[in-house]
Amino acid sequence: MGAPVRVGLVTTSYPRFDGDPAGCFVAEHARYLEAQGHTVDVIAAGTGGIGTRIPGGALFYSGGGPEALERGGSAWRDAARFTARMTGAVAWRARQWDAIASHWLVPSALAAMIAAPGRPLLAIAHSGDVHTLRRIGGLRAFAVLAAARPRLRLSFVSRQLCELFLTAAPAPLRARLAARAQVCPMGVDVARLRAAPRTANATPVVLFLGRLVPVKGATVAAAAARLWRSPARLVIAGAGPDESALRAQAAARPDRIELVGEVHGEERDRLLAAADLVVIPSTVVGGRSEGMPMAALEAMAAGAAVVASAVGGLADIPVIAHVPPADPGALAAAVDELFASTAARAAQVEAQRAFADEHDWSRIGPRLDPSRSG
Repeated sequence: MGAPVRVGLVTTSYPRFDGDPAGCFVAEHARYLEAQGHTVDVIAAGTGGIGTRIPGGALFYSGGGPEALERGGSAWRDAARFTARMTGAVAWRARQWDAIASHWLVPSALAAMIAAPGRPLLAIAHSGDVHTLRRIGGLRAFAVLAAARPRLRLSFVSRQLCELFLTAAPAPLRARLAARAQVCPMGVDVARLRAAPRTANATPVVLFLGRLVPVKGATVAAAAARLWRSPARLVIAGAGPDESALRAQAAARPDRIELVGEVHGEERDRLLAAADLVVIPSTVVGGRSEGMPMAALEAMAAGAAVVASAVGGLADIPVIAHVPPADPGALAAAVDELFASTAARAAQVEAQRAFADEHDWSRIGPRLDPSRSG
């Protein structure tokens, strides 16, 4: 860790109210930095909450930025306007900063690179940003810009994202960029997640926790719930454009599938503590997969078994049960297998708890300290 500095934290998603799940891991990053003595100045999209807020939050909070861009319409124009506003805000505030941490390469890291080229910058890539740049043919150009800034470090939440980025970079620049890149998932607050007492359920509970968008695979979880032989009940917590389709699936099996809407703060922790098993059935949409879903790390810390698709950063987690993406039958079989053996599930949970310990903020935080940049 470097000496205490003034950090600019530039992000799209950041909690707009107490307990807001949007960008909650970015807020945890900010809290970690503040605990190390750094002063943190937040620039984020939307209204409400702390920091300098930039109009245009609907692009990032209503289902997610990549999904909005995939739908087209005015989203690209709105994204360009937002990027210009963010760049202006960074230019104004950066005069007071010693270092910058940005979440998502575009627009956040791009705005910091343009507006404050002399500041040390830790640019954190999460997934949708890398895949959006790939889709529009901009990944190579971003890599060129990044290589031209010697005080920039890159952090990717999964190995796959890092490899995708480096492969897209011009060959002469790859070694330079690789030397400044790391693979580092976001941290989790293990103590907080374990503070909620675990509950014993008469009927096993399988939890899906996340945005209801195609890449998250909630509809796959609902289809699997109609196939598994276990009496387990699926609880779906989240909001998004897939909600109407999920309500139709729940109406066909109300004894098996329950939607509880978006959950905030302590209620989110209680749901994790009440889950016997958490499913992360991420899919691949338009070549885009998830980086490292926080729900997977949170579930492991909370003591629930995890079944996840073998895609993106999830494929790198050795202690969870993996299934092919978009395969309800395989997901149902994995759920049945875990509930069939209490001993096997307990062994998996124990291994997962140890893995989560390695991803507590006390371990991850020093690697995401922008005062080390440059």
